[in-house]
Amino acid sequence: MVSKLDASKFKSASLEKETRFRVQNIMGYVITCYNQMINEGMVYSKTESLNEAKTRINLEEYLTEMFVNTYLTKWNNIQDYFNSNITGVNSAKTFIYFNYEPKQTYNENGTRKDDYIDIKINDSVLSTIWGSVEQQQIHMAIECKVIDNGYSQYVSDIEKMCNRNYNTPRLPFEGQIGYIINPKYTHTSVSNGIKNALTNQAGTITTISTLIPIPYEIHPDFDASYLSKHKRNHGTNDEFSIYHLLFNYTKIVVE
Repeated sequence: MVSKLDASKFKSASLEKETRFRVQNIMGYVITCYNQMINEGMVYSKTESLNEAKTRINLEEYLTEMFVNTYLTKWNNIQDYFNSNITGVNSAKTFIYFNYEPKQTYNENGTRKDDYIDIKINDSVLSTIWGSVEQQQIHMAIECKVIDNGYSQYVSDIEKMCNRNYNTPRLPFEGQIGYIINPKYTHTSVSNGIKNALTNQAGTITTISTLIPIPYEIHPDFDASYLSKHKRNHGTNDEFSIYHLLFNYTKIVVE
């Protein structure tokens, strides 16, 4: 039986508030790790991301793997951020795990298919918030894309979130990271480009609100965050929100 998050249950004001707060905690941690990477002057070469045959650059996968393994899963980072700095409803001791490209299945036209989540987050606080509602562990997903020449691939991940009928629960909040490697781009120009691309995809993506800037809302030292809201294209057409983090990788990625 396919497990779904019941949107009517999510209408509880307290449930929504607690979930949103925790999701913002997690996105704030992701930003903290990005800022640490910037402060350390980390540099990655495109040649390091070549496949075994040296015929294709797997840059998105490489950057995401490095970000997860070098920063997000670092024990001291997790302890310092979640168990020292978080207060209020989410202040209980945290057990949080970041996984790179685990598999999740979905149904398409009656066929079971595989999908690989760029960053899957299993979090004890989110599971506690939703456990009594769903009787199943809840995870959060973040999709990642390199932004170098246009925005079609980034928007394709939004379309995927709208279309795919996953076999395990997905929160009404998703995350996206854009690795901006084109020095001609800024997070403002990228967000505007994504907005225009979403307008052109109106037939397949129902956008309720498009990339609203939320500077410093989820982290006091980061102004390139945005929030959008869309509808699923299956089931009861539930609404869901996406937190967008547009990371400047122009000095991080070199030839």
